[in-house]
Amino acid sequence: VWVADDGFGQFTSLSAALASITDASASNPYVVRIAPGIYTETSPVVLKSHVDVEGSGARFTTITCSCGGSSKDGASATVSADDVVTELRHVAIENTGTGDYSLGVYTAGGAAGAVSMLHVGVSAAGGIFTFGVYNDASSPSMTHVTITASGSGSGVHGVYNDASSPSMIHVAASATGSGTSTSFGVTNDASSPSMVDVIATAAGDEFNAAISNFSSFVSMEGVTATAESADHGGWGVWNSSSLSIIRNSSIAGVDGSISNEASAPAARVADTLLDGAVSGSGFVCFGAYTELFASLDEDCVS
Repeated sequence: VWVADDGFGQFTSLSAALASITDASASNPYVVRIAPGIYTETSPVVLKSHVDVEGSGARFTTITCSCGGSSKDGASATVSADDVVTELRHVAIENTGTGDYSLGVYTAGGAAGAVSMLHVGVSAAGGIFTFGVYNDASSPSMTHVTITASGSGSGVHGVYNDASSPSMIHVAASATGSGTSTSFGVTNDASSPSMVDVIATAAGDEFNAAISNFSSFVSMEGVTATAESADHGGWGVWNSSSLSIIRNSSIAGVDGSISNEASAPAARVADTLLDGAVSGSGFVCFGAYTELFASLDEDCVS
């Protein structure tokens, strides 16, 4: 099924193309292909099982919507994938909506890898709480995905994993807050993501953390996490009641590299640059070093 805004496609919007498909199944799959252009939707686009969506490249095809809303779910997202089997690829997704929540992509439910994002760009701005990608009790595959989130409300998150276990490979997630908004590149809440070659950044006027973990088990390999703030500093990795396994990575923050807070948090760090002191207890380091290439001991201190 072809979408184009020049009169040569079957449809001029992604939502119209999806609405036309009523018989998709594992044995009768569809692909909606979208020509270059900027396609403005007036309400959230709900993806369907066994219907993949393929743009002409994240630099050339954009699906945009002013879809901010009052709920932290697909009703406030430009694109939602709720308990479906689908792949979203080679496309940019944008949400410019205001309201309580503004989400670029929302995923929920489904088996591990049921939802796939491949070579996708996501941006979101304008909500009191802004999320580039919000994974809700889901385990999507995210590969070569670039996410930017910005706002001046209460909280900005590049990626928010809520009770989720996504596979994140070659992902860049950035969050920039202004005013009183806190910023988090990647937030893991009761989640167990696998993060490989991920770049997470957080910046703004208030507290920031490039990667924040709450009651989570997080595996990081080749991760670059950087946090900075004009007024209140920030941490590269902030753990609360979480276990972080960090290998071959670079962690930096204005306040420090890693903070272990609350009950029984822990960080296991190997062959990693820690640009900034650590805070708290529960550290085990092997081969960790500072930005001046000074070796750190097993407690991640010099």
